[in-house]
Amino acid sequence: MVEQVMSVGLEGMKGHRVVIEANVRDEKEACIIIGLPDAPMKESKERILSCLHTLGIDVSMKKITIHLSPADKRKTGTGHDCAMLIAVLQKTMLESIPVGKNTCFLSGLSLTGNLVPFHGLIPAIQQAVLLGFERIILPPIDIGFLEKIDAVEFVPIHTVTELINYLCGQQVLDLPKEVFILSNDYPKQETSDIYTDFASIRGHREVKRALEIAAAGSHHVLLNGPPGCGKTMLADAFQTILPDLSNSEMLETYGIYHLAKESRGFSKRPPYRHPHHSASAVSLVGGGTFPKPGEISLAHKGVLFLDELGEFSRKALDMLRQPMETGEVTINRVRQSVTYPSSFTLIAATNPCPCGYYGSNERYCTCTSLQVKAYQLKASGPLLDRIDIMMTLQSVGLTESGMEETSEVIRKRVEQARWMQKERYTEGGLNGNVPFALLLKTSMITDEKMGKLQTICFEEKWSNRTQAKLIRLSRTIADLSGETKISDSSIEEAIKWKRIASSIQNTTNERTHNG
Repeated sequence: MVEQVMSVGLEGMKGHRVVIEANVRDEKEACIIIGLPDAPMKESKERILSCLHTLGIDVSMKKITIHLSPADKRKTGTGHDCAMLIAVLQKTMLESIPVGKNTCFLSGLSLTGNLVPFHGLIPAIQQAVLLGFERIILPPIDIGFLEKIDAVEFVPIHTVTELINYLCGQQVLDLPKEVFILSNDYPKQETSDIYTDFASIRGHREVKRALEIAAAGSHHVLLNGPPGCGKTMLADAFQTILPDLSNSEMLETYGIYHLAKESRGFSKRPPYRHPHHSASAVSLVGGGTFPKPGEISLAHKGVLFLDELGEFSRKALDMLRQPMETGEVTINRVRQSVTYPSSFTLIAATNPCPCGYYGSNERYCTCTSLQVKAYQLKASGPLLDRIDIMMTLQSVGLTESGMEETSEVIRKRVEQARWMQKERYTEGGLNGNVPFALLLKTSMITDEKMGKLQTICFEEKWSNRTQAKLIRLSRTIADLSGETKISDSSIEEAIKWKRIASSIQNTTNERTHNG
């Protein structure tokens, strides 16, 4: 009977079982790995042979063949080293090593037989749990960040010798203090002490209300206005009103950064990405020969801020349409097709024209009508249709008076609204991105209110997508008010935001048409 050892392979953030088998026979000395291994994995044979030598196992005049199944899926990295070594040991040791099918090996190897971490370890652990493994063998890492799961046993081990003894029934000693620390934790709070607080921004109360709704339900926002009116400052402050991530969300976010080889610690603060307008479509969406996560995936569960929207290429902006709708992005390449999560909140800021003063009362616009038209058409109609709230900003003087709410006060309301959504949607998600069928099922909107919405959408010539977004906005506004049902006032406010957005689009269309 062929002994099998289990490991986990990754395609993007999604994992699959990798079954490893070994065959050792008397022949010309060789070690061959088959099953579509990449270059680093082909080098694993030298690490395996060195570990066998360290264990005192003679493999001279032996041909070792290691097979990784499924054979039609590409295997990457060094995370299968330990599993391949165990598969070989089962064929070379006098007594067979008992390994159950519910045991998963996730570790690289050093030349001296030590278990070491590898690139992609955290996502692999998460996928191993989802795949139903009951025991996961790990290198000696600090596992304090992992959630305790009753059905799963995490076993950090230092050396191959200790691993063999453990599999044969010996008890694993407690880990010493010298363990691998995968990341230096960021500060527990990264809020107003570092970023702009809402209380420091004078005026713009209507815009602040719109951003609060966007934070509560993960709705996309476009801010339009002349230079210096406060667009970037408001977008920078937006992240301070977002609640902390849950432990599972934090690990998922860290896993994405880990795969992208980007620096991020085990921080519970939502990510905030601010790519330059010269960024290519590949850097935004992700890609490469072996696709890596892009900016939209690095902003997962956080904020993607696109400043100077009109300066981005139209191709790059149009590639955001599908991820904004589905919350994930699929990257297809000849060698590989991967899917990464990309459930982000888009905050976009733009000037009305290249010089920034088209339609302004402060300065004259120096752009030609063709320049204005080309600039404003960078964001296509289908992309704008996916944006829930559009606002036009004007400059506010420093003499603007009145007490301003702090980010902490606003964040508490946002947390309460998101808690209501968490209770409502047991499968996860927020009003802005939850499947529409589930939203309708749980929104508690009456037939009378639904009929009112349909009538208004017909009169205003709004699309079906707009009608769905009005329901999403109404539900979020009701959650901020602590209401279990969608009220008339929440519907009226949602319609107000849509009419503001429509007036901006109509004004832009009239200007470009007249130009």
